[in-house]
Amino acid sequence: MGGTGNKTVFLDRDGTINIEKNYLFKTEDFEFIKGSDRAIKLLNDHGYKVIVITNQAGVARGFYSEKEVNKLHKYINQKLEQIGAHIDGFYFCPHHPVAGIGFYKRICNCRKPNTGLFEKAARDFNVDIGHSYMIGDNIADIQAGNNFGVRTILVSTGYGKKLRDEGGVKYDYYTANLLSAVEYILERDREESDTKAVTDTGNPDAGKYKINAGRILDELEERYPALDSCREDIYQSYCMLRDMYQNGGKLLIAGNGGSAADAEHIVGELMKGFVKKRKPEKELCDKLCKIDKEYGKELAEKLQGSLPAIALSAQEAIATAYLNDVDGQFIYAQMVNGYGKSEDVFLGISTSGNSKNVLLAAVTAKAKGMKVIALTGKDGGKLAEYGDVVIRVPEEETFKIQELHLPVYHGLCRMLEETFFQK
Repeated sequence: MGGTGNKTVFLDRDGTINIEKNYLFKTEDFEFIKGSDRAIKLLNDHGYKVIVITNQAGVARGFYSEKEVNKLHKYINQKLEQIGAHIDGFYFCPHHPVAGIGFYKRICNCRKPNTGLFEKAARDFNVDIGHSYMIGDNIADIQAGNNFGVRTILVSTGYGKKLRDEGGVKYDYYTANLLSAVEYILERDREESDTKAVTDTGNPDAGKYKINAGRILDELEERYPALDSCREDIYQSYCMLRDMYQNGGKLLIAGNGGSAADAEHIVGELMKGFVKKRKPEKELCDKLCKIDKEYGKELAEKLQGSLPAIALSAQEAIATAYLNDVDGQFIYAQMVNGYGKSEDVFLGISTSGNSKNVLLAAVTAKAKGMKVIALTGKDGGKLAEYGDVVIRVPEEETFKIQELHLPVYHGLCRMLEETFFQK
């Protein structure tokens, strides 16, 4: 799909990136919509050009100058630089055909829904139109994207929800905010990559790992608003676990006390049906029946698809033997040493982030070439130093941290189940 240019996401500004404020131009009034800065970083990290296309009729009306618009755009990139993100280009229309004053009162090709700014950006950045998107909250954003020939995503922030309720505009996808829109784009990229793999290899299984993670994360955030700050890390953890299972790995989990119970809870959700029934693959059913017709049929009806996971806290024999013979603090590390392979992932659960036995296991996992996910409280503790991804739920008291850990891992289990089991 597309040509050889740059895959690009065009963004509206007000109501999409930042909170809508009439005729915004002062830096002190600028405020990111929650998650929009992280969304831009995700696009940067995945090789997308990020270009802002915005109508600025405040210039035409004499409320502020083009120089002040440029100053605000420079400030936005300075804010983004604090998290290692950036916007590649800002393009704005200063005209208005009716309310403009003097030079700025004109019919132009740059004011959305016209496409003049898109065309200029496409030349400046060698945009691959077939692999690009327009994300916005206003009818002019969606119409401009449609007119330019890119996929369009309407977000509910700003004027988006009202526009969707009123209807009458065609868009390709609707979602809560910029962050969930970007997650949708990245999942679509993966689906297209899988589809290409089917074509290139002839393997029908190459394209079966499909899910809209953004939808599940939207629902999770709606029920638990405090997890907004963790959303990107939950998504990255899902991606890591998805890739691990696709490559034949397994999940090793360790924690203490309530976190040990959480580890076993996670195993229960992954090793059998969670929301879905997970019918076993036909190939396995056929083999079962071939080995024993009676038992095979019964097994085919009762077995469920499984994602391999081991709760290290449940291994009583090796745990007590190692406690008796060596040192109890090193029990989890020894299990990781025995079970762990480079294709596996270790999930360390610690409300403080400083449980020594979990830390020792994480160090061992890193030495074995495994990826590490840390699920902690607000501080993260020393465990955060070893995590390839760290999910810090925004609480400090142990029981409150554990209350938020449950929806986090339920969300991960649900996304994984929908990815690997269609029924």
